[in-house]
Amino acid sequence: MRTTNVRHVVTDLVGDWGLWQLNIVMFSISISLFSALNNLSVSFYAPNIKYWCTDNDTTTTTTSASNQTFKSTDYYCLNGCHNWTFDKSVFKSTIIDEWDLTCDKHGLASLSQSLYMVGYVLGALIFGCLSDRFGRQPILWLTVILEIMAGLSSALAVNIIQFIISRMILAFASNGRLLTTFMLVNECVGTKYRATFGMAVQIGWALGYCLLPGISYMLPNFRHLLLATSIPETIWLVWLIVIPESPRWLLANGQLGRAEREIKRALRLNKLSDNCLDSQPSIELSKIDVTNSDDDNSDEITIKSNNDNNNNRHKPRFYDIFMLPNLRRTTLIMYFTWFVNSFVYYGISLNIGDFGGNLFINFFVAGLIEFPSYLFPLMAFPYIGRRPLTSGLMYLSGLSCLAVIPLLTVPSVWPRLTVALIGKFFITSSYGVIYVYAAEVYPTVVRQVGVGSCSVAARFGSILAPFVKELNIYTGMSVVMSIFGGLSIADGVSAHFLPETRGQQIADTIDEAEQLNRRRTINIKQTNNGAYNLHVTNLIEKT
Repeated sequence: MRTTNVRHVVTDLVGDWGLWQLNIVMFSISISLFSALNNLSVSFYAPNIKYWCTDNDTTTTTTSASNQTFKSTDYYCLNGCHNWTFDKSVFKSTIIDEWDLTCDKHGLASLSQSLYMVGYVLGALIFGCLSDRFGRQPILWLTVILEIMAGLSSALAVNIIQFIISRMILAFASNGRLLTTFMLVNECVGTKYRATFGMAVQIGWALGYCLLPGISYMLPNFRHLLLATSIPETIWLVWLIVIPESPRWLLANGQLGRAEREIKRALRLNKLSDNCLDSQPSIELSKIDVTNSDDDNSDEITIKSNNDNNNNRHKPRFYDIFMLPNLRRTTLIMYFTWFVNSFVYYGISLNIGDFGGNLFINFFVAGLIEFPSYLFPLMAFPYIGRRPLTSGLMYLSGLSCLAVIPLLTVPSVWPRLTVALIGKFFITSSYGVIYVYAAEVYPTVVRQVGVGSCSVAARFGSILAPFVKELNIYTGMSVVMSIFGGLSIADGVSAHFLPETRGQQIADTIDEAEQLNRRRTINIKQTNNGAYNLHVTNLIEKT
């Protein structure tokens, strides 16, 4: 009889990879694609367009890009301009001209994006807790329905207030379903493929990034753009019918009946024996007994649980990740890492036009950079640990940003834009790595809460990123790139103090996570003569 811990249930019973996992990964890729369309669309529904006052047949031009206005325009703003005309040579309809976001209302466009990110923060906090408490599947249903409704509401908004509130709700639901599906992938794919497909789902984001400028170019009306990014999401309502609950979550929460049904379903899809589970699992959740039968092609598997132990088990709480020293250290470093990644990533992405050139072309090229950015870690994962990879990418991102500064005086746009995109390559790669990294350092019982709280830290960076444009106006691009470079290098240093998780089984309980987050592991082995040897190994040596 072979006995294994419950955290090995996916790999031991249903295999590391098969049709069951493929369905989940493809769903997650589609989720990531629409996340890019939603998060980055502000560049096209609230673009930098020219406008002027046409009262009394006067023509005074200003631009929403730089917030720099002529004195005559200031005069019209102070005394009230009744007729504004907007440049519609590229964009036929935006929220700027739809609701006359000029003068004292100009800040509402930026406010819409800031509150969108606030919704992202709330989504990570609230749905992270709900997902860890009620499971992955019900939260996916709730967030998908809520996102579709909010997307349609924003496209059909009758005023800027409805638009802002709708976008905030959309972000609230969007981040909830994004984090939930990412947790589902990490909990259902085996250790061998966990990092690979944790990164592969980011390809959906890169695809959405590249598609957005094309969709915006073909649909220059902001309402049509938002409908085009909302209506296709209704396919998820059908797809969710065949998306499973996480067996790992079910086992960790003592729901053995449902876990057995999900495992049998996975066995069938992965073309494995579906008669290997006892129809009535009995008592001890801490173990799964796998007994080989006389037939070499089949396994007889019994899942046991202990009801008394289930009733007395410690209920995990969010602040548990701060109560234990090793996990607390990792959490604080992860918060800083996520903040810096988000601030630099969105600071470059949303303000790519500040480097000069055509907005659509720049945006598309920046989107293309995403593909090799995510493929690079996939190739590096088998050979490089998470810790040195994260640290190295942040160093390279910081140095690239600093290298832009001497090129700012060069007349040609492409040298500085090229080096800036190299910096974006490294920060994007790092962003993808830390999603996988964070999911590995937190245990199943609070994994979504842990990663969700990291996402909250990241949102503070993305909330500040839109103000990079204003910082550029008042201080210059050299100051902006210095901040990007300095923060990235500082984060590279802090990453050295994170634990190594490559090749390690992800933890299920708080105690297991605390052990995983130690810099060293202690193994006690019994010798043949009954004595005990103490063996101390660095995690990096183990992997």
